[in-house]
Amino acid sequence: MKSATSAEWAHREFGQAKLKDARWLARLVLVAAQAARRPAGKVTEVFGNDAARQGAYGLLESEDVTGEQVGASMFEACAKRCACEEFVFCAVDGSSVTVTDLNDDKDLGSIGTRKQGARGVKVISALTITAKGVPLGLASQVWWKRTTPSSKRKHRNRRRTEEKEIQRWLDTMERSRQVMSQHAPQTRLWFQLDREGDAWPILQNADLGGHWFTIRGNHNRRVLLKDGRQSYLRDVLAKQPAVPLYELQVPGAPKRTARVAKMAVRACTMTLDFRDKRTHKHFSKQVNVVLAREQGTTPAGEKPIEWLLLTNRPIATVEDINQIVFGYAQRWRIEDFHRTWKSGTCRVEESQLRSAEALIKWATILAAVAVRAERIKLLSRKEPDRPASDEFSPVEIRAITVLRFGKSAKKHLEAAQVPTLAQATLWLAQIGGYTGKSSGGPPGSVTLTRGLKEVAVAVRTLEATEEICD
Repeated sequence: MKSATSAEWAHREFGQAKLKDARWLARLVLVAAQAARRPAGKVTEVFGNDAARQGAYGLLESEDVTGEQVGASMFEACAKRCACEEFVFCAVDGSSVTVTDLNDDKDLGSIGTRKQGARGVKVISALTITAKGVPLGLASQVWWKRTTPSSKRKHRNRRRTEEKEIQRWLDTMERSRQVMSQHAPQTRLWFQLDREGDAWPILQNADLGGHWFTIRGNHNRRVLLKDGRQSYLRDVLAKQPAVPLYELQVPGAPKRTARVAKMAVRACTMTLDFRDKRTHKHFSKQVNVVLAREQGTTPAGEKPIEWLLLTNRPIATVEDINQIVFGYAQRWRIEDFHRTWKSGTCRVEESQLRSAEALIKWATILAAVAVRAERIKLLSRKEPDRPASDEFSPVEIRAITVLRFGKSAKKHLEAAQVPTLAQATLWLAQIGGYTGKSSGGPPGSVTLTRGLKEVAVAVRTLEATEEICD
């Protein structure tokens, strides 16, 4: 990826938005650039002066700019980044942006149950990830506003798929396929879905367009045997020989200890028997099934990792099976993205916007910022020896060096050597308050974002100084 300042990054992400008025397009790019420099959930925290703040509100409240138009530009930019990859993992997951609505008078929908009474908007996102585990961007997002709280509604089985929220999952996957076919036709998506994706409408359509899928099973589904008899998934898997133990790198997270998990794996090909409860129609689908269960490495107080994976990826070799397990582990990246977006770097749920459409536009911009923070974090870990110029512009590298080393920065700059991405990211995190091992691990998105805020100010100062000198 070509290096870029916040302004250049914003133009790359949102400069292709199909807006009728060029002035709105310029405003969108300016708003995104400032959000990247000073990410926060409240518009008032991102924009320091009245003119810029009113300009941002004008964009977010304008009927001439829709959330779909803002998102479409970001999805196109993501697909173009994917174009050089043979395949990319695509983690699909649902979430919500819940905001404060004490008087219940904002144009928002219900979140959760009636008892919870939360308000906001729902979203399903598709995050693309390289084969090495580095985020590339969002290929699609589908937003909606619930009209009634979630509940166990009567006659659920009488409704068509398009009348249920599961249709949003299908729409997200289809839109991801469409944007890739337009801008990265040679790149294959490998969808990664959690247990919410174990539904027959999704399994029936997950492989459309020749793309791959891996869906974590939530049901011990009925299977059809070759001799015409019926059985169940886990019963058939229990009879399969185990392949050699697979060592899975488990990143730390809330309620999950970082470790190398030893996974016992079994795999086979089965024919699943589905039934549409509305029409009572049966249909079948052949899939490969992988059962991966942690063995002997589970920390005290935690449950062992156990994944029942349904996929259309080949399982001809042990390497094939291990790649399926590794691929599903990349789904954790979207959980990291959600944390960075909602409560970490961007804090989108602190927004005070009053309409669903304005909130969606603002949340979409902040989603791009969150992915950028996650990308820098993970790229420095996965490809530490890459030159920092792959992700930072020359002026950003100068600003990072000056802020990190002060007066001694001159000798670093005079050396005329571009630091590695790992070095620049470490310096950036240290500017943001990272203290090394005492921080509990490698630099995270929060300290990196703090550093980016400081660097953004320094970049503007350096650029202004050069203009004066010229």
